[in-house]
Amino acid sequence: MQDDELLVYSYDATSERHWPDAAVIANTPELVQQAVALCATYHVPLIARGSGSNLSGGTLPILGGLVVSLAGMTRILRVDLAAREVTVEPGVINATLQAHLAPHAFFFPPDPASHRISSLGGNVAEGSGGPHCVKYGTTSHYVRALKVILANGQMATCPAEPTLIDWPGILTGSEGTLALFTELTLGILPKPPAVGTLLAGFDGLPEAVTAVSAIIQAQLLPSTLELLDKATLDTVRPFIDAGYPDCEAVLLIEVDGTLEGVRDQLSRLHELLGLLGASPITVAQNPAQADALMAARRAAYGAAARLSPHLWVQDVTVPRPRLAEMMAYVLTISAQEQIPINTVAHAGDGNLHPLIPFNPDDADEVARMKRADAAILKKAAELGGSITGEHGVGIDKLPSLPLMFNEDERAVMAAVRSAFDPDGILNPGKAVYPVIPQASDPGSLAVEPSSPALYRPQSEPELIDFVRSCYHNHHPIYMGTHSARTANLSLEGLNRILDFDADNMTIRIQGGLDVSEIETFLHHHDLDFPVKTLGPHRSLAALLSEGWPNMLHMGYGPLKNWVLGVSVIDGQGRLLRYGRSVMKNVAGLDMPKLYLGSLGRLGLIVDATLRLVPWATRPVHLSFPVDMMTSDQLMALVDALNMMALGPQGLWLAQNQGHIMVQGPDLDRKVVAIRHILKDFGIVPIDADGVSALSDIRRWYTSQERTRQQEGGTHYFGVGRLPSPLTAPLLYHQPDGSGWISTVKPEPFQFFRSLDSHGWQVNEPLDSGLTAIQERLVHMADPRNLFTHLW
Repeated sequence: MQDDELLVYSYDATSERHWPDAAVIANTPELVQQAVALCATYHVPLIARGSGSNLSGGTLPILGGLVVSLAGMTRILRVDLAAREVTVEPGVINATLQAHLAPHAFFFPPDPASHRISSLGGNVAEGSGGPHCVKYGTTSHYVRALKVILANGQMATCPAEPTLIDWPGILTGSEGTLALFTELTLGILPKPPAVGTLLAGFDGLPEAVTAVSAIIQAQLLPSTLELLDKATLDTVRPFIDAGYPDCEAVLLIEVDGTLEGVRDQLSRLHELLGLLGASPITVAQNPAQADALMAARRAAYGAAARLSPHLWVQDVTVPRPRLAEMMAYVLTISAQEQIPINTVAHAGDGNLHPLIPFNPDDADEVARMKRADAAILKKAAELGGSITGEHGVGIDKLPSLPLMFNEDERAVMAAVRSAFDPDGILNPGKAVYPVIPQASDPGSLAVEPSSPALYRPQSEPELIDFVRSCYHNHHPIYMGTHSARTANLSLEGLNRILDFDADNMTIRIQGGLDVSEIETFLHHHDLDFPVKTLGPHRSLAALLSEGWPNMLHMGYGPLKNWVLGVSVIDGQGRLLRYGRSVMKNVAGLDMPKLYLGSLGRLGLIVDATLRLVPWATRPVHLSFPVDMMTSDQLMALVDALNMMALGPQGLWLAQNQGHIMVQGPDLDRKVVAIRHILKDFGIVPIDADGVSALSDIRRWYTSQERTRQQEGGTHYFGVGRLPSPLTAPLLYHQPDGSGWISTVKPEPFQFFRSLDSHGWQVNEPLDSGLTAIQERLVHMADPRNLFTHLW
């Protein structure tokens, strides 16, 4: 390419510019593979790029090298509505997918402000968010499987099934530093039948933020909950006249559900906001007015960009109760540095976007902008938030990572990157703070692992000393009593609730606390952790390490979607904390995903921060016999339920009975719709008490576990649909495809886990490149194999 052709690859949405040495437009996986293999051979930096709309410098070739554009890979390869998933190439634009799904009444929930130009590969690489995250979650919640090119040029498939490593989880948000995506399998959802939009004005920012908390406390969960301050309103109003009032702040709220349910939510919101002093309160009377209100919010960036030659867009997240404090601090910094700052916020999840207009040719103004920017990042971290909620680290926030991670935590993150890319050719200088690992000190030898027979630490420091002693003495650690001569460990003494924030709907808990006790505590506060496991008495650490099946997976998704952070002790006795009490957090690699479901091989989980939902005190449980149904009939029923916009939260089989759990908003209307579908299949369901039914299934499963332990045998755990017809005698099966348990080894050969008298085993026919990476990750985390026998 000529210099003028390379120009387009020298910049992104920041003001930075760095020229590549060369660029290639790849429109097939094979071309991508050839480019990566060539760079690997000659140790040339390689930067993957989609639309280049990122706001943190993540696609800038700061060391030169080769830019590989994936923008030409634009095929939508497969749409499977019954499985609620699509498979696409990385260059497909977010809005293009939305338009493709619209005739089917489905949608892809993540919708960043750049959705009209940003590619889905970029969305996954950045872990993008958007306005709808408050209800539907971020991009990481919807990445099921990936096909990638590894740093050595090998192709690899990163499956959705339960391997030791959650490959899609750790790759999402990695900003092109671990692998290049060539194919994405993403979750999609049926569109709710109705949407309502409301705009409320306030006399001040504190009043608007108070209203946000009141809405959440009233157990109203909008699909969009946006906040705009006065500076932004004054900027947007001349740009797009959507009827935004002249006031200090507004909330833009969107709710969805059935038509009757939306009317009810809007009525409750109108009454609540009126009591809180909101004025005016405008309810959109038609889709055109609703679209105009939302378009004005999305225009905030473009309108602010008219104020100066350039616009710096910041992106921080704080726990929702600290939102008012954070926004007030932004105003203070604006006055202190004498530089205008407009602020918009995804208020429902505490994600702020301070917008700072500045002139890049004015050195003094640039200096003031940078001081304001640094102060905002520092304050967000101090308030327990993240320095980036959805825009990524890139080069912009790389120097600020020490605000959130200590040296050990940064070193482990760098080691994870090195496990994927030993030569450091993929997007160098981005996302992960460069740390040279130091020789580890085994630390205190105050604990003799073999005495007592079962060691029960009562504090975190005691547990750290225990692990360091085992490291020094090469003693493998066994969870529970194994032998008087082995290092036997129990976490039952680490059973405290470390932090509980009902307003933020988060809780941080030590790993030894029983999940049933957590559930009881939360129900006293009308909150719930929407992960219901078959094992009625499991410690939190066991739950997170083992990745037990979630009986409400159909409605709430997998366990990992509800874990915001973890603290772990690795095999060298290092205490590592990753994640914060915020839903949007893309600072560095998504390290919690590395530990969840890894059976403790990468670290012993000490505590975890969980995301909560309002407790559904009146669930409806429907049961029906399935012994007379063929597998095809059952799958057809499941497909019909999966196509429902307001379908069940739980669906499973046990003892020849089908079970449907329904809870949450629009309950009565959902139940009526589900009954109609069952009637079409000739099924007359039986109403049952949901709590009792769940308890009965848990007791039944416990008896099966006891039989397995006493008589031997194996339970096989897997993800995905079983072959039809169902030939294996099933202990348990969630026919929505989220999980199953069988006493017979599944055929054909596939990914699964098994539990026998020796503990958990993982069957993983991985690509050779992933196997090598996994070996490096395990050795990095546990070089002396202390954690082989934890779970």
